[in-house]
Amino acid sequence: MLLTFALFFYLGSRVPVYGQNQPFAAKKCVNLANALNAPKEGEWGYVIREADLQRIALAGFDSVRVLIAWHQHAQATAPFTIDPTFFARIDEVVDQASRYGLAVILDFHDYEDLFANPASEAPRAIAIWDQIARHYANAPNSIIFELLNEPQENLQGAQWQIVADALYAKVRQSNPQRWLIMGGDNWNSLDGLARFNAPKDPRLMLTFHYYDPFKFTHQGATWFEGAPKVGKPWGSRKDRQYMDDEFKRAATMARASGHPLWLGEFGATKATDMTDRAAWTRAVRRAAEANGMGWCAFDFATEFGIYSRKRENWVWPLRRALFDQSALALRPEAE
Repeated sequence: MLLTFALFFYLGSRVPVYGQNQPFAAKKCVNLANALNAPKEGEWGYVIREADLQRIALAGFDSVRVLIAWHQHAQATAPFTIDPTFFARIDEVVDQASRYGLAVILDFHDYEDLFANPASEAPRAIAIWDQIARHYANAPNSIIFELLNEPQENLQGAQWQIVADALYAKVRQSNPQRWLIMGGDNWNSLDGLARFNAPKDPRLMLTFHYYDPFKFTHQGATWFEGAPKVGKPWGSRKDRQYMDDEFKRAATMARASGHPLWLGEFGATKATDMTDRAAWTRAVRRAAEANGMGWCAFDFATEFGIYSRKRENWVWPLRRALFDQSALALRPEAE
């Protein structure tokens, strides 16, 4: 009884009241990957569980970024209706996360047809976002929309600008005050962000993803051919200086744009050396915070996981790296 009351008191005390002027809520975030962006939840090894959302909140995170392949659950022809059953599952995750005081970022993920054929697929993407935006028009401002993850391939430059402007305009029709997240092309890189012309909007957060050096963060990756070989270290003075310079560049870019900037993804694969992986994670997180940015670790429990589903416990070096929790030093070290 006392434990239940303590849990209720802790969670209740951290549930914010979200009003029109509420600041951007996702300062310490984790990505829920390979669940709702899979063709069917569970096919890629993870199903979002309410217990996970509870433990994420108790660990000190304030938000989750939910990766969603909306297009895989919408009609291929007009009016491109989203499957009501799928919508209900998203609602369930949103409600559960909100129960534990977590803000929720609804992301549009893995839309490869849009990347390949922007002109023909853009009307479908706009129609899908219109449905999402109307569905959540009266939801608390703790629900945040990210209009598209990692524009790439043919959806770059002027093509991405046209689609981005159209998505933004459509969502703002029904959600004039909600926080939105938008980023540049080239996989949400800093170079892509530099050429993105963001709408002038005080409730718009710009984003970028950081996985440098790629040969370190993606070594031993299992989901694409030609992945970097295992064994690449990280942590030299040169490595750290490069990271410091990149985050300063990002901060300068944000000031010039007049928008705040958010680190939407960063992580290294399970194949990396754990000591280097934790050091890199800590360095990225600190660099983001030092430059006034919130962050969202990638990811919770799959290829880059900071949580072990096999042990049903945190990968403690990574959790300590994200929160500087040195008091947890005696916990199990790795999966």
